[in-house]
Amino acid sequence: MRKKNGWTRLRSKSRIKQLQTQFQDISFYGDAQDDSKLATELQRSLPLIQQEWDHCADVKYQHMHVQGVPVCLVFINGLIDQNSAQRGIMEPLTEYDEEPVTISGLKDALRSMTVQCETKLLSIHQAIADGKVVILVDGQPESLLVDVNQFPGRAVEISQNEPTIQGPQEAFIESIQANLALIRKFLHTPKLKVETQRLGTESNIQMAMVYIAGIVKPSLVDEARKRIARIHIDGMVSSNQIREMIGDAPLSPFRMTENTERPDRAVAGLLQGRICFVIHGTPGAVMVPTVFVAGLISAEDYYSHYMTAVPLRILRHAMYWASLLLPSLYIALLSYNQDLIPTPLLISLEAQHEGIPFPTVIEALGMQTAFEALREAGLRLPRAIGQSVSIVGALIIGDAAVNANIVSPGMVIVVAAAGVASYTIPSQDLVNTNRLLQFPFMIAASLLGLYGIVALGLMMITHMVSLRSFGVPYMAPLAPFSWPEMRDTLFRAPWWAMNKRPSVYEPIDSTRSSTPRPTPPSGDAT
Repeated sequence: MRKKNGWTRLRSKSRIKQLQTQFQDISFYGDAQDDSKLATELQRSLPLIQQEWDHCADVKYQHMHVQGVPVCLVFINGLIDQNSAQRGIMEPLTEYDEEPVTISGLKDALRSMTVQCETKLLSIHQAIADGKVVILVDGQPESLLVDVNQFPGRAVEISQNEPTIQGPQEAFIESIQANLALIRKFLHTPKLKVETQRLGTESNIQMAMVYIAGIVKPSLVDEARKRIARIHIDGMVSSNQIREMIGDAPLSPFRMTENTERPDRAVAGLLQGRICFVIHGTPGAVMVPTVFVAGLISAEDYYSHYMTAVPLRILRHAMYWASLLLPSLYIALLSYNQDLIPTPLLISLEAQHEGIPFPTVIEALGMQTAFEALREAGLRLPRAIGQSVSIVGALIIGDAAVNANIVSPGMVIVVAAAGVASYTIPSQDLVNTNRLLQFPFMIAASLLGLYGIVALGLMMITHMVSLRSFGVPYMAPLAPFSWPEMRDTLFRAPWWAMNKRPSVYEPIDSTRSSTPRPTPPSGDAT
């Protein structure tokens, strides 16, 4: 490798320093070098704005006079709060009585609103797109940008994909301001840092990187800034785009980022020393780094007694592997390893397969494909009938297939059991990964029996151990093994025992709590 010269090292240090100080905004036009300024005369500046927003019927131009001076208000109808604009802008302007009319005077008159001065056309266009009202005054080289935006959206609702019986019921929505407020609702501290950036040369969507200073590792924040700075795309419409662009191991079926729609889970990740990405228009947050065991942890575990959470976590780990391996084990035992099945059960299973015209592997692949089709149909149909169609359809098709001697009853039971086991997994990413990996395991079982399952399983585990999420081993704390970290993996220790943050994230402040173990009061105290 060629050694860097002094000029290259200087440029590298300059780039790192630039990333550490601020996020670089991608401009509205994808050209950050446009420094065109606003003209002083209204009749010259307004056509420049009208030309850029030509054929935009929802852009409105409100003309008026303030003390005889022509003034124009530019805004996008539908993106502003009409009541706030009327009370905070129109009424103060109509009542303005000072002479001469200046930008500073108008700014003082609008002191009840969030107002800033701007001269660059690029920033003015961006403000219009963001739902702000731009005030142009004849004879003034500056404009006023008044923040009265009100994007259409829904109210905060109950989490649909990560429900809990106990604990908070609020979920993220599509508004980045509301989502950041939900996070700050839990963390009342100035150490919670929010860095914003624009993504997409056409969509220009706002994205926020959230972390807690003093807990998160600084090099992790620098790495996140670098990966975000490398994104160059025309439109950003979902968080999955960011996940695929900043995640490690892009060819792996396992996701190296974690997605959540619960603010309390996002806050828990921040307190562990992780980073959250909140994207405007996406009802969720992306957390990095992530580990495998995080996908098997439910928010319900932290709102119930720790002794209750232990068996449920063990059950989820067992169901994860059951959902992946049940169909392939059934194929291997019936096709190659019948000696491992008790004789009475083997006789019953063989009797069920009499008259079935297909080999066991074809039978399994067909049933698994039919189950996935029913599951997908249930998602696409209206919610009121989707679940009924998927459940009733599975019962009817399974019963009809058994009566027609196309599949055996045992195969229907195994495929249904694997499907039910997958519903116990909290992470939808792990569920989708298992749905994909079931088919290679079934094919391996049909070719080599249990040896094929073991061989493919070793390959999968080797691959999982080799994965890294922002430098953190994906299988930590199982590999590399760390006994202190096991207190919040296969089981959950009581809160007073979890006094340290997970060391896999290398937090600066590793102390989470110094609360002693609860003890009953002594006889003298009572």
